[in-house]
Amino acid sequence: MYIDDKEAGALDNLTDAAQFFSAQGLLAENISGFKCRPQQVEMAECVARAIQDASTLVVEAGTGVGKTYAYLVPALQSGLKVIVSTGTRHLQDQLFYTDLPMLQNASGIHVKASILKGRANYLCKYRFERFAQELSDYPKMTRSYMQIRDWSGTTKTGDLAEVNKLSDQDMIRSHVTSTRDNCLGNECPDYAKCHVVKARKRAQEAELVVINHHLLCADLVIKEEGFGEILPNADVFILDEAHQFSDILPNFFGQSLSSRQIQDFVADLSRECSLAAVRNLSKPYYKVLDSQEKLFSAIIKKTRESRFLWAQISNDKNIRNNLDLLVRSSLDLEDLLMAVANDSPGLAQCYKRCVEINGMLDDFSQTSSHTIQWVELGKRHFKLGNQPLDVASPFQRLIQEYKCAWIYTSATLTANQSFSHFTQQLGLQDAECVMCDSPFDYPKQARLYLPQLSVQPNDPSYTDQVVARSLPLLNASQGNAFMLFTSYKALYRAAEILKGGAFEILVQGDMPKRELLMQFQKTDRCVLLGTQSFWEGVDVRGQQLRCVIIDKLPFLSPGDPLVQARSQVIQEAGENPFMVYQVPQAILNLKQGVGRLIRGEQDYGVVALMDPRITSKAYGKAFVKSLPAMTVTQHESDVIDFLEMIKSYEATCD
Repeated sequence: MYIDDKEAGALDNLTDAAQFFSAQGLLAENISGFKCRPQQVEMAECVARAIQDASTLVVEAGTGVGKTYAYLVPALQSGLKVIVSTGTRHLQDQLFYTDLPMLQNASGIHVKASILKGRANYLCKYRFERFAQELSDYPKMTRSYMQIRDWSGTTKTGDLAEVNKLSDQDMIRSHVTSTRDNCLGNECPDYAKCHVVKARKRAQEAELVVINHHLLCADLVIKEEGFGEILPNADVFILDEAHQFSDILPNFFGQSLSSRQIQDFVADLSRECSLAAVRNLSKPYYKVLDSQEKLFSAIIKKTRESRFLWAQISNDKNIRNNLDLLVRSSLDLEDLLMAVANDSPGLAQCYKRCVEINGMLDDFSQTSSHTIQWVELGKRHFKLGNQPLDVASPFQRLIQEYKCAWIYTSATLTANQSFSHFTQQLGLQDAECVMCDSPFDYPKQARLYLPQLSVQPNDPSYTDQVVARSLPLLNASQGNAFMLFTSYKALYRAAEILKGGAFEILVQGDMPKRELLMQFQKTDRCVLLGTQSFWEGVDVRGQQLRCVIIDKLPFLSPGDPLVQARSQVIQEAGENPFMVYQVPQAILNLKQGVGRLIRGEQDYGVVALMDPRITSKAYGKAFVKSLPAMTVTQHESDVIDFLEMIKSYEATCD
């Protein structure tokens, strides 16, 4: 990368990380409770070198390292254009509205920063005004509409996250935001006031931009969100929670088409036809709607699986005939739409969407040894997916366009002390890989309990035994526990057993995640039961969480079509897909679940891993070796005594 005089000067003036993060440094002086951690210094120095050399760095930073400051400090000091990508919108907001201002105030380093989300997060003025005219058709959304209306007159960003009590699942969101499909672009009458356009402009002018992985993937691969004009100007990309990025990326190198997309398209087309007084398309678009419903019916007659390879049903005559019917009716509609596309911007956009739908149907009608074609079934909907087997090669070709620093960090990037599973997924052949261990005293603060259950995880009575073996722990910890499951079936069975007992039971799905966590933290003798979404991104500190119980090793489902396809490729290469693919991925998932327990220096507790395979199978050693160095025991009395000791210690402190 060419560095001009200004950039070189900025790099020459990098403050020594050890001094900056020292006990007498700016952060300790200005941030209450800040402590010097050698691991944080090491990470910051590695990040600073990677920025200066425009190289690739992969850093696993254990819980408590303080990785956010460790990458933000050298990023702010560099004077370069930096893009920070996080795993979720919640982390994005935390970084931009809390961490970044606190660090800038403490350090005295001020840069122009901006936050940018996908268009589905911003109010679309045009669609909001149109929805106002249709509100009588949606009486249940009146309250949400009134909230948004009152807020819309004062907001400067248009970010719907600002609307109090508007949940992420609120149905009104799809009516008052735009998508790539229905956005009118610069043909929109409200284009000059568009919140998305303004957010992009702020991002273009900023020195540091906070985005999320979905947005980054969309723009790297398909330029979906119009952010692509900013990427070439970046000097540094920092991907926090990078383990999620490697899971998200494959979705953007493929394509998908759902029956919901088709239904939304037809609904929008119907409105545009009414507005433009076009009356000859109703029969053709209803034919498209009817043919996708017939295809759905044909699929569910063949199978009730929720997710499977297209090859399993593609030779069924009824399914093939109905797919052909959908293709023909959609092509006929495309021809008719082309004739009226110039009648209005809305019809022009509908024509474009129809062309894209037909392109996806055409791709799906053909087979390729380099892609995975899959089907996902819901109660009323289906989704067709087409995804490449290998994303490392195309990803590397893409990022070669950006001659800059790429920094990937997370608390969970290694499996069995190796980065290879992560780096191979993204093709990071020449990356520097660094492990910064947690500064916490795990042998003192935590116990890893490995009980010997008498049945295997596939036994029908397994969940009952998990709950039975958990009760002594729950009694000793007085609740204050997470029980994490690998399936909803096990979750609901455990809830059925525990409800009405000695503990207050909270179950994922009973209320929004944020409310569940708030309720958990203020309720005595409480046990929270969750599945995958509670294995990571949940931070409960102190006495409220003393025990994390995990029912099974979190292996990917062997019936998942993507797992099947990738396993077949690994097997054909002469390797064992279970050991090469399944075990490392399960280790990364397990590390996330285990990481819920110890979040601070004053946290103490027990992780109970109920799966007997951890001690009975040879691969179990790799799991234990990959976890923090907790004191390991197989004896219930040891963990009961430990929990009682914690209770006594806290009573003394109080």
